[in-house]
Amino acid sequence: MPIKSATKPVSVNPLKVGQPLGGVLALQGMYRSMPLLHGAQGCSAFSKALLTRHFREPIAVQTSALQEMDVIFDADRNLEEALDHIWSKHHPDVIGVISTALTEVAGVDFQSRVKAFKRERALKESLLFSVSLPDFHGSLETGYSSTVESLMDAILGLAGGKSPKKQRRTQVNLLPASYLTAGDVMEIKDIIASFGLEVITLPDISTSLSGHLLTGFSPLTRGGTPLDSACQMLESSCTIAIGASMERPARRLTHAAGIPYHLFTGLSGLAASDAFIHFLQKISREPAPVRFRWQRENLLDSMLDAHFYYSGASAVVALEPDHMLSTAAWLEEMGVELKRLITPCSTPALQKTEREVWIGDLDDAEESAQGVDLWISNSHGRKGAARAGASFVPAGLPVYDELGAHTSVSVGYRGTMEWVNKVGNVLLAERGRGG
Repeated sequence: MPIKSATKPVSVNPLKVGQPLGGVLALQGMYRSMPLLHGAQGCSAFSKALLTRHFREPIAVQTSALQEMDVIFDADRNLEEALDHIWSKHHPDVIGVISTALTEVAGVDFQSRVKAFKRERALKESLLFSVSLPDFHGSLETGYSSTVESLMDAILGLAGGKSPKKQRRTQVNLLPASYLTAGDVMEIKDIIASFGLEVITLPDISTSLSGHLLTGFSPLTRGGTPLDSACQMLESSCTIAIGASMERPARRLTHAAGIPYHLFTGLSGLAASDAFIHFLQKISREPAPVRFRWQRENLLDSMLDAHFYYSGASAVVALEPDHMLSTAAWLEEMGVELKRLITPCSTPALQKTEREVWIGDLDDAEESAQGVDLWISNSHGRKGAARAGASFVPAGLPVYDELGAHTSVSVGYRGTMEWVNKVGNVLLAERGRGG
């Protein structure tokens, strides 16, 4: 199916979340890391505020705090001062310098300045890298995947381009997509570990943004994957990439260290969960634990119980590309008619799908939602769903009007069952109101 785009001259009620925020999110999954947004003060303030509202956790981020005169005369000075301050005061293990629309439009060569700073300080045990993420291209998903790709390149550079002499058969890499919650990542890690496999996750927000009661304050991330563990990814036997956007980082490992990868476009739904379990059986050479057989039975029973309420239902889904495709897959398994699929930007995965996809905003969702039963999007779509008379189900980022959204599980048999019941309850409540 061709990808269609709205022809409006402006975006109304935007669905898009900028690339730099995706880069900040990715770096939250590295231990003792610090994202540095090279741009105006408001760029970091927006990212920090939005992520804090979603995760309800402190977010590590710094800024070069550019003003008009800095951009005109010497943006490098601000960047160097910011790097010097971060390095001398906090000594992070990882610093990621992320561009913004301001520095991209001004044509600032910040990447050369980052390389020069790295040479001057002789940073050997820490990782300093840069990534170009203008707001006017892509979305949160592409910013996240580009940052992971640049991070992977930096890790490979730290290893000196040398492949390990021996790979560990029972060790695998996991590259989770941007839409996966902290609960999702923890669930996937648990499923992989149950087959006797050791998993290294990059990035790992399940230990940094899943909620904790650690005392004291730290300007750096307090969870995630340690740098030394990330370097051990070169010894893994294979890489598991979740979400089409994570295929490019997976290929980096294949080209550099000969590590094969397997791509799953999503892990929500019966078919996707079956494929994942079958793959883990194959690479581990172990049978599936009994609990997954019970979870599959539970899911099938839940699908049977809920099909009365899903039958004849229609939906509008407005999410990031990978998340939208994964959500559409399990909704189709439940027999839901997908009236419109809307996403903020085009990606290679969308070019391959047989579904009709629109590049647009939440205003486009509202126009197409008249008479539909379900509206699935981030919290910014709640008012539009109410005006259209559709039942609203919050998903994606940000979700700031529902507790526990960042720890909810939507993957595997158990996560799919939770969402089948969650959305089914919304349909049941609407039917009870005579909708």
